[in-house]
Amino acid sequence: MFRVIKKRTGRLPRVQAVPLQKRSYSQELFIFFLFLAGVFIGTLAVRKNSSLLLERLLTLFENYITVKAKQSFAVNFASALFRQLLLFLTPFCIGLCAVGMPFLYLLPIAYGCGTGLIGAYLYHTYRLKGIGYCALILYPGQVLTVAALQFACAAAIGMSRALMADLLQNDAGERPVFRAYCVRFLIAVGFAVGAAVLETALHTVFSGYFQFS
Repeated sequence: MFRVIKKRTGRLPRVQAVPLQKRSYSQELFIFFLFLAGVFIGTLAVRKNSSLLLERLLTLFENYITVKAKQSFAVNFASALFRQLLLFLTPFCIGLCAVGMPFLYLLPIAYGCGTGLIGAYLYHTYRLKGIGYCALILYPGQVLTVAALQFACAAAIGMSRALMADLLQNDAGERPVFRAYCVRFLIAVGFAVGAAVLETALHTVFSGYFQFS
């Protein structure tokens, strides 16, 4: 892939092809490993078999499935979409802070911890039924959410780093471009909308096969 640079030498511009640098996905990969670390932490917390933790998770999960069962498709979709938008609003705002980068690395760990807690709790309490619920209803939408979260956190980290470089008047740093930052988050929000649709649709189709009471 090349980018065209025009150089004026006399009357006519001279065109020179300069190879573009390949985009590195190391940041997204590192964020994914942070998410996996959070999943491990959440799973380990349930494996310690804390009765207080399990009771709280039981209450939360029972309230969750009871409320969703009473709501319409539109209301469930709106609820899922609100959760998704709130999740991505967090890195968007933190990324606009010059010192926000450390907090952005904690976000995938926290989200992974919640994922690990719910998955481990469902397996610990309901065994095969819990695995089926995760595989058919919870995890397909979360695949899109995690992919979008990687993209969003990487964009926010880059923005925060650029703001810090600009604040320190580091000429070697890349100037922050707010429009490009917003475009990247709009792409992430598109994935979030897809995740909300998928979660709601799968719950509507498969929730009748799971009775946890």
